[in-house]
Amino acid sequence: MLKTWREEYRANQAAKRRIEQEEWEQEKRWREEDRAARLKAVAENAVDPAEHNQNLKAATGVSYLTLVCHEDTWTFMAIRAFGQWKPEWTQSTPHEMHDAGGGSPNYLDSSRFTVDPNLLKGRIKKLPTGTNKAGMQQITLSGHNLTQLLASLHQGAKEEDIADSARCGRLYGKLVEFLDLLDPDAEAGQTTGITFQIDDSVDASHLRQ
Repeated sequence: MLKTWREEYRANQAAKRRIEQEEWEQEKRWREEDRAARLKAVAENAVDPAEHNQNLKAATGVSYLTLVCHEDTWTFMAIRAFGQWKPEWTQSTPHEMHDAGGGSPNYLDSSRFTVDPNLLKGRIKKLPTGTNKAGMQQITLSGHNLTQLLASLHQGAKEEDIADSARCGRLYGKLVEFLDLLDPDAEAGQTTGITFQIDDSVDASHLRQ
């Protein structure tokens, strides 16, 4: 009887170890499949280096572009491109000592920019709150700003975090839509009158009446 009990015990332990091994192997397969799917998604968000190089060259030649987007969108892009940003800021230069400073960084904040955005007073305007304008703002960007944004978004599109990769890849693509409008043979100075909006929307048939 003791021998039978030992044999049953050993068989149960062996079965338990086999089940644990199978569960571990299944978990490993799932992790590998998840990683493969994540890397595939990131690869789809990434931009070919040669294409990216051409986009940087095009952006460098731009004088000014007025970009219209939600303040959250701009904050995400600006943090990546310049090292930091706060939604309430409307310029990147420090406020004067007598200024309350609500719309600009203080001197300590400004020292933390990894790249100087050089967005002076008047280059960021909060749009009036309305039916379709809550949180929207317009930012007057230079070619230098554009190249910095493109460079940081291009790098972000290659990150393994799918959310950040997707956001960076999509925003990079939206800026490229503007670059595709450029005509090297056009008369100089015309981009100063261009307003480009990042605001994907739904078909009018879905709007509430």
